[in-house]
Amino acid sequence: MRYKCTEIELHRNDNGKKIYFTKFFCPDSYEDRNILLVHGITSSQHIWDINYKDYSIVRFLAKNGYTVWRLDIGGYGKSDKYEDGFEVTTENAAIDVLTAMEKICELQGVNKVDVMAWSWGSMITGLAAELHPEYFRRLAWIGPCFGGTFPVTKIEQPFTSLTYPYVVLVFPRRLIISDGSFQHMPGSEDEVDYDTIEPEVVGIWCDHVFHYDGGHGRPNGGFRQLMGGGESWLIHPDKIKVPVCIMTGDIDRNVKLERCHEAMKQLPEGSELNLIHGAGHAMFCEVDHYKPFHDKVLAFFNK
Repeated sequence: MRYKCTEIELHRNDNGKKIYFTKFFCPDSYEDRNILLVHGITSSQHIWDINYKDYSIVRFLAKNGYTVWRLDIGGYGKSDKYEDGFEVTTENAAIDVLTAMEKICELQGVNKVDVMAWSWGSMITGLAAELHPEYFRRLAWIGPCFGGTFPVTKIEQPFTSLTYPYVVLVFPRRLIISDGSFQHMPGSEDEVDYDTIEPEVVGIWCDHVFHYDGGHGRPNGGFRQLMGGGESWLIHPDKIKVPVCIMTGDIDRNVKLERCHEAMKQLPEGSELNLIHGAGHAMFCEVDHYKPFHDKVLAFFNK
């Protein structure tokens, strides 16, 4: 299959900053089937294209009929940077997403766009969907940050330098089951469980992170909101007007499962919860879970 990725010029109207924005497609992609992918808090849009075997989400969606759009949130990847990393808040990022959605509608002659977001991206797209539901057709949250997961932690530095142990925190650790609970095996905190994720996938992920995101560090505006939220709800399901697919693993340390079930009571008709046993935060990279993840995502957006 011949794939093509092109950069689309895009700037914010309010501050003029460039948003690195790409269109990914192949001969099987349709102009009227559009999906925007929104990354999380540490890495930019490259996470969606792990080009090893058939892991790549963008290639999977393109060959199944979608024109796939990605952006680097301002301050990340190839987008313009902010001198103060605390400026890169959920609210600021939501403007980036809405700017991208407006551009997709203009270029493709459509009124609505499907959106899939990972981790902090769920907070960003949740707010964007509150502000402008008219742009959204369907919305998927992968490992959503509803809140209530972490103790309140004060973030004092506007940027975080990315190190290998920090970057691989999204992957499963080596675990044992003791007294019915998951625990770390002896060893370092950066010991990835290579029974659940292939070394080649970890290598590609880390290469991309350090190439695209390592030099400037991770802006901490969104991270400060995430870590300072405590028991507050960081997404407001009752304000979402379009069907939502929640996908999370039952060993995802970043997700409070009770909140996923509570959110389902508030989300619109047509929403669904997919709880994947044994999956972690980056299930789309895990050897036993990436294919079921692909299938469930496609089934949801094909409705």
